[in-house]
Amino acid sequence: MTSPGTGVLHGVRALLLAVVVVGLSLVAHGLAGGARPGVVPLVVLAALTAVTVRPVARHEISMPRLVGLLGAGQVVLHVVFEQCALLSVVPGTPGEHHHPGAMADPLMIGAHVVATLVVALVLRHGETLLWRLWVWLTARHLPTAPAAITLPRKLVIGRLIAGHGERVPETLRGRGPPVRV
Repeated sequence: MTSPGTGVLHGVRALLLAVVVVGLSLVAHGLAGGARPGVVPLVVLAALTAVTVRPVARHEISMPRLVGLLGAGQVVLHVVFEQCALLSVVPGTPGEHHHPGAMADPLMIGAHVVATLVVALVLRHGETLLWRLWVWLTARHLPTAPAAITLPRKLVIGRLIAGHGERVPETLRGRGPPVRV
């Protein structure tokens, strides 16, 4: 079984992370009053985002990286969505995009930060679960067999010489008072 950082599972994780980044940005943009881009731009943006986050998905993704990816994704995709909205405006009709100053609203920025942290927390727990499941399924958590303990050949233990089973000569009696013969 390959790790979640290689093979098909790596690609699926990168694609899911890209969909979450684009989805979070799209929802936030829509809640701010922005126009929704078409399906084709969304698919292209999801593919480009997947290519961008693929190297990060080779290992378990930490919370700071998730927050950074989601935050940067919101900023970059906000600009891209605005450009898509500007390009799609038909001359003579009012554009659907929101006022450029709407992002500077402290309440809106706070909502973006909270959304980013909540989504990052959910993704982080999913990452932890996935990697722990992989470790469990591949039995990588089991310790290796302990190394054999070897004693020196002539180690004296009590009245026997270890490894030989011979008695210690009588001249080397144990502790205690002398024995009468």
